[in-house]
Amino acid sequence: MILSAIQIVANDFGFGNDAIHWLASMKYWALRAEGKESVSYSRLRRHFMNEEAKAKEQQAYVEKKRAWADQWYSLASKLLEIGTVLPENSLREQLAELHLSETKKAALCIELATFTAYHELTQDGKDWASLSFDDEDRKRLLGFCAQVVDESPYTLWMAWQEFNRCIEKIVKANSGPDLTWMWVGLGAAVLLVVAPYLAGAIGGFMGLGGAAATSAGLALLGGGSLAAGGFGMSGGYVVLMAGGAILGYGSGSAQYQQKLREGSKEELLFNCGKLYTAFKVFNLYGDDKFNICSQALRIQSDLEAESDLAFTQGSAEKGKQLDAKAMVMRSFRRLLRGDL
Repeated sequence: MILSAIQIVANDFGFGNDAIHWLASMKYWALRAEGKESVSYSRLRRHFMNEEAKAKEQQAYVEKKRAWADQWYSLASKLLEIGTVLPENSLREQLAELHLSETKKAALCIELATFTAYHELTQDGKDWASLSFDDEDRKRLLGFCAQVVDESPYTLWMAWQEFNRCIEKIVKANSGPDLTWMWVGLGAAVLLVVAPYLAGAIGGFMGLGGAAATSAGLALLGGGSLAAGGFGMSGGYVVLMAGGAILGYGSGSAQYQQKLREGSKEELLFNCGKLYTAFKVFNLYGDDKFNICSQALRIQSDLEAESDLAFTQGSAEKGKQLDAKAMVMRSFRRLLRGDL
């Protein structure tokens, strides 16, 4: 059963350059569509502004959201080497030309549904804090995506809800000064972890190359794990989506397993959230929670063993970092089995 599940991961949840290019372009045009309809001013300020002032502020706000989308795609394109954005009117056609299975289409839907926008991109001094991405903004973005991928907007919204629920529960279970995150309340968990995750992953992006650049580019796209060579594949890179990175851990090479363990706790967390979404909303991994828990336990056990080694060798800080990652996997297993 486990072997067959892992084979499914390698075959159905690995995406190459063309699919990543489409995904980045899809998100770019969805951002553009969302930005055009978003409202810049608060309800309170609305009563103290004349129509001309409202229109001016609204136009500036739309232009700022477009500037964020442009910078976001430019960074992702450089890091992933995917080229210019695909034309908006070709998205449907390009998706069809990828000849994806229904399973792979569902995996892309998870990536679209769990994308969070308008966070800080680099340490270049640009301030994006005034840009909102609330529930109404997300629904507009998901509505655009749903039309292109021929999926129900409600399904995409439910995918976001389940992803967010998973993140919230794991963060809450691992909050405190000696654990992983500080709990700030419902609805804020994803935003709490996405900014530091991106800052750490991207860093001085212009100096990155190879796998480091690709990993940073994938962080910009909202997650995913690089698996080049991890499943005996050669040429280009392969990205495992929809939580496939966790389910494929047991069959990946030692190099791939080490790469996953070396990722940040946020990367592990996002993979857990997407795997949970794939299981709850799209039923991509069947109904066998035990085998999913088994793969998570294997990662947890390896991380705990590395943590023990680090502590006993006097590397307390490294030991704490490894222990925090292990606790994420532990909490994910608790959530899956209904104990969280």
